[in-house]
Parts: sequence; structure tokens; C-alpha cells
Amino acid sequence: MDYLAINKLLIRDKTILQSIINSDDFQDDLLETIVIRKGDRIIQDRGQDIYIIEEGHIAKILTHNKNIEKNICQAFLGEADIIWSNQFISDSKVSYEPLSKAVLKKIDANIFFNVLETHPFFTDILIEALNRNEELAELYAKQFQYELQDRILMLFEQLGTQISQQKFILPKGLDAHYIAAYCGVTRVSVNRVLRELKEIKLIEKNNKGIFEFRKNKMV
Repeated sequence: MDYLAINKLLIRDKTILQSIINSDDFQDDLLETIVIRKGDRIIQDRGQDIYIIEEGHIAKILTHNKNIEKNICQAFLGEADIIWSNQFISDSKVSYEPLSKAVLKKIDANIFFNVLETHPFFTDILIEALNRNEELAELYAKQFQYELQDRILMLFEQLGTQISQQKFILPKGLDAHYIAAYCGVTRVSVNRVLRELKEIKLIEKNNKGIFEFRKNKMV
């Protein structure tokens, strides 16, 4: 596959890796589609599998052995993000939890790298993944410059699906537990802010029971 072909595919796909997987260079039988739901968990162990998110949001959690309240959410991953095996990260305390239903492509890490190591875009894929990790780390660190309410609003804008200039639909399953783990505060503090946001109608449920977020306060 040449650069022109990749550029055409990138008009449709979000990443170089997605374009390669959707091309003839990658055989469908190498990939297994799996569905995980809230309450499921992918543990970053020595299973040597790589997952590519097709649909949904997944929280990357640094787990605390004895106290779930001390769990840290380091990032929220979405469509086209990659969950690497611990060939890169050896910390077995990292787990991945879907906020609600999530669809992923699963592939053995050895097969994954055997297919890609001779591909002309292999270096581009690694750079793309490293840049994405840096972007997520920057988003996580940047929030601590702000007050808690602003941090939560920034998170809503980051994860929400924009449906109008000022309105976003929030992902299902984004509850006080995950918000607190990401913002580094207690669920009590998060629930207090959420109540305040509901009072000023910055967040409210639509007729389908899904939370919507408005960037500006309603007059």
C-alpha cells in the first residue's frame, strides 16, 4: 500500500492503523471482535493481546489493591485507540473498564507485530500511538490548573458527542465513580458539583434518559 492509498483511506478512517486494518493488507481472520460491558475488565497482564477500540469509551484505571476509592483513572480511551499488551508497560495494576457497552478488535501481539514490522507505515503507527499517549497525558495533567467544576466541564466536552454548537451528549456510564477517579477527588465532591450543574441546567437528561451537557448556562 502506497502513501496515496493511505491518504485516501485516512479521509474515512481516524488513524493510519485503522486504514491498514481496513485494507487488503490485513486479513480479517487475524482479528477477533469482542464485546465488553460495564462491570467487565481487561487486565493488562501477560496475555500478549492487543485491542483496538471500535465503539464505546474505556477507562484506563490504575487500581489500588485495598481501596477502590483510591483508584486513579489515567485516561478515557475511545474509537481507534489501542490497548497495548505489557510488551510496553509491565505494571499489572493497570486495567481497562468500559463505561457501558464497547466493541473491540482483539489480536495476538506477536501476530500484530509480525504483520506490521515489514509494513512501510510501521514507524508511522508507532509515532501515532506515542503522540496519542502524550495527548492523553497532557489532558490529564492540564486539568489540575482549574477548579473542580471547570475540570468536570472540560471532561464532559472532551468525551461528549457534539450535537449542536453548545450541546453535547455524554457517554453512558460516565458516573461519579469514574469522574472522581479521573479528577483525583472523592465521589462526594463530584456529586456536589453535579447537583450544582443540574440546578443551573448545564447538564440534564433528554427524553431518552441520556445526559446532555450545555457549554453555556441557560438564561
